[in-house]
Amino acid sequence: MQHQIVTCTNAQVTSVDFSPSVQLARQQGVHQTGLHLVLDRDQPVSRPDLIPTLIKQDGHFWDYATLQKRVAKLNLQEVRLEFQAQIDRFLASGLQLTHLTSHHFVSTLSPAIYQIVLALAEQYRVPVRNEWRQLSTAAQRPFDEISQQFNVTLSSRLIMHQHTEPVLTERGLTAQLTAVTAEQVPVVLTHIGWLSASLRAKSSLTTNRLVEWQMLAGLKQRGYYQRHNLDCVTYQSLMK
Repeated sequence: MQHQIVTCTNAQVTSVDFSPSVQLARQQGVHQTGLHLVLDRDQPVSRPDLIPTLIKQDGHFWDYATLQKRVAKLNLQEVRLEFQAQIDRFLASGLQLTHLTSHHFVSTLSPAIYQIVLALAEQYRVPVRNEWRQLSTAAQRPFDEISQQFNVTLSSRLIMHQHTEPVLTERGLTAQLTAVTAEQVPVVLTHIGWLSASLRAKSSLTTNRLVEWQMLAGLKQRGYYQRHNLDCVTYQSLMK
């Protein structure tokens, strides 16, 4: 972020690395980030007895594949409670909240869950990353209708790696940027980062993080954005 290769990032408060990440962010002059809402894999912030439909017997969230099959069994009040708890933990860290996103796009598991996310975004007056644009045209309709009910700004579209490629490539990124109109403010989703032994042990995204970092750094160094009259902005530019 110091070199403007990326302009925004998200904090995942359910991660055991959240606290050290906050300290590192402060050391680098980063005092505001988005919050990555989580409903799968990690350990929740709420007490297990308060969110029984969201967790397994070991107290952790369900894996994403299982979560998808259990959507109808999720208690929406528990979802709201857990998302609120994640926001509370984030704010307690002293970071300023700039936007909301969700892990594995869990905000699109159902229109009802999406409505919870929008209600929280409206309450805290922050934008939301538009994740339902990745759905089929028919599946988008209820999410679009719900969006009209809230005073929340959404990003226009999501630019990410295509299913035919394991990472976001320069070809894939530039092709998607070419399709963006002057009125749109898209979000480029990337997972750049340095590798460590702990990261390799817990994530399938390893060397691909470096590949994406090198690609984005190369575009900036070659002046791609300036040549195409593109500004790399933050979520604050979306604020109403």
